[in-house]
Amino acid sequence: MLSTTSQVLVRNKELFETGKWLFVNPPEADIFSALSNADIYGFHQFFDVYQQCPNNQKHVFEAHYPIEQSEGKLFDGAVIYMPKSKEHASLLIANMAACVKPNSNIFLVGENKSGIKSADKLFANVSQRINKIDSARHCSLYCALLENTATFDIKSFIKYEDIQVSKTTCKIAFMPGIFSAGALDPATQLLIENLPEQLTGNVLDFASGSGVIGCFAAKNNPGINLTLCDVSAVATYCSQLSLSANNLQGKVLASNGLAEIKQKFDTVLTNPPFHTGIKTDYSVTDQFIKQVKFALGPKGILMLVANRFLPYPDIIKGSLNSVSTLAQTSKFSLYRAQK
Repeated sequence: MLSTTSQVLVRNKELFETGKWLFVNPPEADIFSALSNADIYGFHQFFDVYQQCPNNQKHVFEAHYPIEQSEGKLFDGAVIYMPKSKEHASLLIANMAACVKPNSNIFLVGENKSGIKSADKLFANVSQRINKIDSARHCSLYCALLENTATFDIKSFIKYEDIQVSKTTCKIAFMPGIFSAGALDPATQLLIENLPEQLTGNVLDFASGSGVIGCFAAKNNPGINLTLCDVSAVATYCSQLSLSANNLQGKVLASNGLAEIKQKFDTVLTNPPFHTGIKTDYSVTDQFIKQVKFALGPKGILMLVANRFLPYPDIIKGSLNSVSTLAQTSKFSLYRAQK
């Protein structure tokens, strides 16, 4: 079944029946078959939806849409699904403003509770002609007319922060769309503060985000074989930038859960997600915990930090042995389990 945001677009499908369109971060691939126009392309920052799309020649999985692909063949319009943060929306709008022809429309669709009612402010840098097109299913659809194609530089949206934990400092890259962008969140700090004094072998930073856990693990243990994975293209992009900024080596993978993980690990480190878009969603972490035993080698270790109220210890016990609580704060618990 289509999401409510996609249902609003189908309600207005006559807007997208002709011309070459770029749809940005739809929450499901079915929207491309629900519209009759065969000249609709997809730009995806989330690997799970990208994998669902049958014709990858029309779909791009990147942190930002590569402008060089659209030179000489700019789009007639773009549709952006409202992301979780307004800063992320501003990045996507700026990117799309460089991908459409002059006098083209950029649409923004989202749930009313998502922040979409700030559409006028979000479009202010690229357009002064913004209209609300539709409101239905607790969602809104806005349209902005761009008179001129803009320029876009992804570097203007990247910020580096020096993060210090104990005696170690890492330079970490952040972008809109990254969890806890620009700062070290308390749960991740709890995990880093309690990393083993010596890590060896293959180490996985699951749901790596900006790569901060992996960078601290590798900086304090330069001999490890580090892998970082995340479902988000923005996250894998920032993880690679963070590794480079600290002169560290590591493999960075896009993966829906552990699906793309093929090797065995001695240690898996994670501050796992509990949101999908703006909605609370524990299913990704539940599935990860149930599958992580297949990614761990003999006597492999899992270190997972999470909100204390979440029932992860019981789920971990169903997959791994000897679960213990390494550290706690008033809000978070750090668990250690061994295969």
